[in-house]
Amino acid sequence: MTEPARKPPLRLTWLLGHDTYQRLYLRFWLMTSSVYLVMLALQMASVQLGLISTLGAVLILAGALCGITAFYVAMRSGWSKRFSDPAMTAQQMGFAFLMLAIAYVLTPKLRATLLIITPLVLIFGAFTLSPLRCRQMGAVSVLVLGLAIGMSLWLQVGQSDPHVEATVFVCCAVIFTMAADMAARLSATREKLRIQKKELHVALERNQLLARQDPLTGLPNRRHAMELLEYEDRRAVRETVPPCLCMIDLDYFKRVNDTYGHAAGDEVLQRFAQGAAAALRGPDMLARWGGEEFLLMMPTTTVEEALRVVDRLRQVLTTPFVWANQPALQVTFSAGLAGLRAGETCLEAVARADAALYRSKQDGRNRTLLD
Repeated sequence: MTEPARKPPLRLTWLLGHDTYQRLYLRFWLMTSSVYLVMLALQMASVQLGLISTLGAVLILAGALCGITAFYVAMRSGWSKRFSDPAMTAQQMGFAFLMLAIAYVLTPKLRATLLIITPLVLIFGAFTLSPLRCRQMGAVSVLVLGLAIGMSLWLQVGQSDPHVEATVFVCCAVIFTMAADMAARLSATREKLRIQKKELHVALERNQLLARQDPLTGLPNRRHAMELLEYEDRRAVRETVPPCLCMIDLDYFKRVNDTYGHAAGDEVLQRFAQGAAAALRGPDMLARWGGEEFLLMMPTTTVEEALRVVDRLRQVLTTPFVWANQPALQVTFSAGLAGLRAGETCLEAVARADAALYRSKQDGRNRTLLD
């Protein structure tokens, strides 16, 4: 049975919304925003210590706040859903690289602090990006750092030494590439686990189906029918009209197997199941009870209505389209019908229907008897 969808917690609903996936990637946004806010707080503290100019701090602050606000609006409004990645991970990473590059140029005394953040941004991509995209973002981070260093040398910010900057670039390029490769490997592991989980889910559904469905006819098997009988026991307590249960047995089925072979017998069972689909009502349920025996459950049905359903089934099985080009395989069936009595279980009613079925076969077959 499918579990009902869980409602998202009310906490932060105004901020994250109700959609489950939207809440997930907005939580990532909160995580990245918290890193921005911590770094901006450090920037403000650096202004007081004289490590960065007020103008530089204001520019970085304005840029960061505009960026994280824009990403929030894009995701919260649903606009980002037009992308393959609604979390806009690559875009957020690219923006982070840009802000780090600007801070690198404007805050020469804090460059060491800024450089250690880049690997963290690259690892962030492992949660949603593909392995190839993670490595591409690693290349972008190296490129942006090179541009920032080049800009610093061109503007002569903080008396940058070309030899020192070249050494920093080479070391960071190696570290960034390794971090991107680690992110790619984590992404590949995540993707592999996702595929395995999907395959496991499909296999579980297939096993559940096989446990409840007869593989030959596609009808519910006896095990599933027993579960449905228990359900009918509980529902019958609430309904004013009890269910009717009918045991059906194909006449002279052994003769078909002996004359035409077991493959022909299997085809008879399949055609019977297919023909029954055209005769039964929506709530009716036909299950393969075993061999050539079938159980027909008719919820909230009077005996008179049940007799009409069984007669309609009998009439459908006499039509040519059921047997197509194999008229020799056409069979009839005998049936025993029982309405559920007060204080009785459905399984007990099935036993009475089975006894009626036995009498109908003794009385000449191709008929329905009531118990």
